[in-house]
Amino acid sequence: MNIGFARILMSKSIRVFLSGIVSILTPFYLKYLGFSPFLIGISIFVIVLGNVVQNLILTWFRSKINIKTYLLIVSLLFSISGFILFISSSIFLIFLSLFIGNISTTGNETGPFQSIEAGILPDLVDKNFVKRAYGIYNFLGYTFSSLGALTSSIPAYFNYDIFSFKIFYLLYGIGGLIIFINYVKFNYKEDESTRLSLKDFDKKAKRDLYLITALFSTDALGGGFIVQSIVAYWFNLRYGISLKVLGPLFTAVNIITAISLLLAPLIAERLGNLRTMVITHLISNVFLIMIPIFSSFWISAMFLLLRQSMSQMDVPTRQAFIVEIFKREYRVSFNSISNTFRSISSLFGSPLDGVALENGLLILPFFAGGFIKIFYDFSIFYFYRNRTK
Repeated sequence: MNIGFARILMSKSIRVFLSGIVSILTPFYLKYLGFSPFLIGISIFVIVLGNVVQNLILTWFRSKINIKTYLLIVSLLFSISGFILFISSSIFLIFLSLFIGNISTTGNETGPFQSIEAGILPDLVDKNFVKRAYGIYNFLGYTFSSLGALTSSIPAYFNYDIFSFKIFYLLYGIGGLIIFINYVKFNYKEDESTRLSLKDFDKKAKRDLYLITALFSTDALGGGFIVQSIVAYWFNLRYGISLKVLGPLFTAVNIITAISLLLAPLIAERLGNLRTMVITHLISNVFLIMIPIFSSFWISAMFLLLRQSMSQMDVPTRQAFIVEIFKREYRVSFNSISNTFRSISSLFGSPLDGVALENGLLILPFFAGGFIKIFYDFSIFYFYRNRTK
């Protein structure tokens, strides 16, 4: 295995394990600090806003900063965020840490790590292995995210003592340092010609950039309503479910997701990337809409698991789809620009969820997210059905 690819896999695994913990713990931590549902929704907004800003910086300075340097900077911010959250309970410092911490709220990253790693991954493996490499990359992500979700249940066994939450933010800080050291040793020879900003895209590439970014942003708008942090908190509000149950539930969610990510490239080899993206995503969104309809926790949990069995199959296939559409020199810039606008689009969901949940509108996150995502599925198939399979 290419050592650069191995370092990316190591970094991804550590990040999503820690984010798998923190994404579920943070709403509960803030709840026990006395935050209202609205402020908890705002905290998720702050996390996503931080991802937006870090992607914007990557986009603006793409021609002036090399990949390794930026990976080191965001790794250091990741670490500092964890240490601040461990030390302080100040609302100002909490929001600052959430802003700089590059925390994944979904188990699927959209921050600068993802933008860079997904962009350079095809350079680190054989061209015939690209689809499966993306499958492995995302499989490990969700596998370690599932372990993080299971670990997040630990504070429930300590009666939600505040220190039992804080210790995980200390681990988050230490994990950031390990990622930093890992990328200090990362040797990637970046070609200066690949440091292209938006103005350097040719006309055809610009058209695809604008259209695909708009489509992905529509999907992200729907996804912003149903981030893992909000869904976990929703189960607590709707059914009174504790972390003792939510931890194992989201472990199962992420294990199922991880398995589906290994299957996705195999399906795509028969159906093509686009058809695999659309068909699996569309079915998963029907399951998503079903989650809040029933009054039984077990039925809602069943539809959540069904949804996750397909909802992320579009991740490795979408990344491989981008490789089909864009030349090598455009990919990192495309990822940073696209992920920036995806993150901006996803900003609106959490505050609206906070208002809805505070006012008893418990179906809104799932209906809004599901129907917007269905619109995206039909749209991307319409525009690209004749460009790729």
